[in-house]
Amino acid sequence: MRFLSRRNRIKRSPGELVFDGFNSLMMLVFAGVTLYPFWYVLIYALNNSQDAYGGGLWFWPRKFTFENIVYVMSAPALRNAYAVTVARTVLGPILHLIVTGFAAYALSKRHLPGRKAFTYYLIVPIFMGAPIVATYVVFARIGLMNNFLVYILPGAFGFFMMAIARALFEEIPASLEESAKMDGAGYLRIFFQLILPLSTPIVATILIFSAVSHWLDFYTNFIFVQTPKLSTLQYLLYQYQHGQEFVPSLAGTGLNTTAAGVSKTKISTDTLQATTLIVITLPIIFVYPFFQGYIIKGLLVGSIKE
Repeated sequence: MRFLSRRNRIKRSPGELVFDGFNSLMMLVFAGVTLYPFWYVLIYALNNSQDAYGGGLWFWPRKFTFENIVYVMSAPALRNAYAVTVARTVLGPILHLIVTGFAAYALSKRHLPGRKAFTYYLIVPIFMGAPIVATYVVFARIGLMNNFLVYILPGAFGFFMMAIARALFEEIPASLEESAKMDGAGYLRIFFQLILPLSTPIVATILIFSAVSHWLDFYTNFIFVQTPKLSTLQYLLYQYQHGQEFVPSLAGTGLNTTAAGVSKTKISTDTLQATTLIVITLPIIFVYPFFQGYIIKGLLVGSIKE
């Protein structure tokens, strides 16, 4: 059997082998160049701040410690920003899934009156976005300024994800819905207990895309929210990078700082910046790979027709 399998293999020319090897090498180099800056910041955040003064941190921490992370997380402003960001990252995608899913489910029904008109109406904002001044005036008049809902309501609907979800809903056999209706199920029950469970790839895709967007959003906080209690992590990072300290004990004490559970030590500005960046970006980086398979399946929905 081994002999037959070897004979059935496609013979590859030396040029093809060299080409594949060169491609693999270039991909490794590209991956290293892309990932190394983040890795450098990570080892800087996990290294003792005093030891980092000596430089030479390239691949591994010389004196491994969690004191920098504990110190940064002890800042009340950061903990409050974490709470706000996590809240919008959880509630925003759920609302986005419900609103977008409802629209996709309705437009997947070919007997819906005015189906094409609704589709054209929903696609208009993609090509004709409102200017920032008009958006600001509208948000101010409806009470969204300095309001937590400004993080959630404007992004409740997305036409791109709606179009993908509609393509998947159209492929679900109508007989399943008919049998559910015969058992007394209404449209809401059919949507939540039948349609969504059968659409796991697109559900995961909508949730993770919306969650990443909410986590990384800086623009909304910068333009529409001036209340410190509603500041998000990205806006806090922006303030810190522009010289506004969010660690109260750092002001007026130089580099000598003391945090709860951390011995008195010197935390340099560079170490503080690296640790802040890691604390803010690491959670979403860890979550994203677990949904990668669902994202690929979700984006391929409706792309292949038989």
